[in-house]
Amino acid sequence: MNIAAGKVFMTATNDLALLMVFMVIGVILLQVVKPLQKLFLPAGLIGGTVALILGPQVLGIVQLPKTWGGMPTPMINIVLTCALFGVTINRTKMKNYLGAINLIVLTYFAQMFVGCLVGIGLGTIWKDLPYSWGLMTVYTYWGGHGAATTAGTVYESLGVQNMISLGIIMATFGLIIAMVAGIPLVNYGVRKGWATNMSKEEMNVGAPTILLPAEKRKPLGFASVTSESINGLALQLGLILLSMFIGGALFKSLAKVPIPAFASVMKMIPALLHGIIGAIILWAFMRKTGTDKYADMASVNTISGVALDICVCSATATLNLKLFASFLAPLLIHMVCIIVLMLFICVTLLRRWMKHDWFELCLMAFGQGHGSTPSGLALARCVDADHKSTSWEGFGVALGVFTPITSTLAAVMPFVAVQNQWIPVGIGLIVTIGCLLFGERVIMRQA
Repeated sequence: MNIAAGKVFMTATNDLALLMVFMVIGVILLQVVKPLQKLFLPAGLIGGTVALILGPQVLGIVQLPKTWGGMPTPMINIVLTCALFGVTINRTKMKNYLGAINLIVLTYFAQMFVGCLVGIGLGTIWKDLPYSWGLMTVYTYWGGHGAATTAGTVYESLGVQNMISLGIIMATFGLIIAMVAGIPLVNYGVRKGWATNMSKEEMNVGAPTILLPAEKRKPLGFASVTSESINGLALQLGLILLSMFIGGALFKSLAKVPIPAFASVMKMIPALLHGIIGAIILWAFMRKTGTDKYADMASVNTISGVALDICVCSATATLNLKLFASFLAPLLIHMVCIIVLMLFICVTLLRRWMKHDWFELCLMAFGQGHGSTPSGLALARCVDADHKSTSWEGFGVALGVFTPITSTLAAVMPFVAVQNQWIPVGIGLIVTIGCLLFGERVIMRQA
């Protein structure tokens, strides 16, 4: 038994080592091929694409381990647990940056409404599209590859196939569009005089290198305990895994409640939600007992980043290319609808609501809504390299407030959509209307 377990462990270790080889290849390509840096594609995505091309679906040069297909689920569970561990909300900052918070919430739920609605419409033409696939809009374009993999994993655990592959494809489209459509938006804004913090001649897009200069390097974490007791990173990993254990034990216990309907619902709760609930419970306990000082959020974020890179690389390497070829047309139509939506919100509405430093926030939200936070920050840097506008802190506060919510929604909403795909449409519409009214009656008057 021990020998068999050892072989399983060694196989998993070797398979992970091979994955890391391709991730390093992604880093090298990112450094050598400069245009890739301007698109802000993660090394995991590039390395996974190389593995996909060399794998059995394309060239057949490399035999990809079967374990890679199962890596996204446990890795994304770690990411979600880290996202909710140590979360606190500052009410003062929320009040000061209502405009940015309202914009982020609006773009998220507007994408949910429009994405789901368009997805349902396209599903009547392309019958083979997965049920309620339109919900993936907000987890791919707004959330990026991490959220896409999270939601896709939940979908597939509920029996809806090919959602991880579809999510990775859409998220990759989003990253590319963020810069391809974002750069012309930057140029247009400069010509129109919207970029008040820099001139057209000062425009500089993208980073010259992925290597950080020595003076800009920072620690990936800090030891909160003496090394004689336990390694600091090991302690933080232990807290994250303990959170997952607590959540799992809780839902396992709830599933044994002698109420058939309630027990059935508990059994249907996605496993990805266990870590989220466990993290909330453990952090509340640590805050109450004063043991929160043993936690180091920088280390927790490092653990989350490692898990996310593994998740993206493995999910990309195991993409279903037949799915991509089959659904290219509806995906492109869907993408155009989202581009139009984001331009309307970020340019037309935001310009109406906010009188100062709105264009920087516009670019941040546009990049965020098509790919990732780095995409949005890169676009804003084109017109405000010295961070003169208030948009930088406002955007950070908005994400800090809303990101924990999005992490939870990524694990919960697919479960809801599988029951009835019109429910996310209704939720998205209601919140969108609320944000529009708030923008018109509060934000615009405040400005």
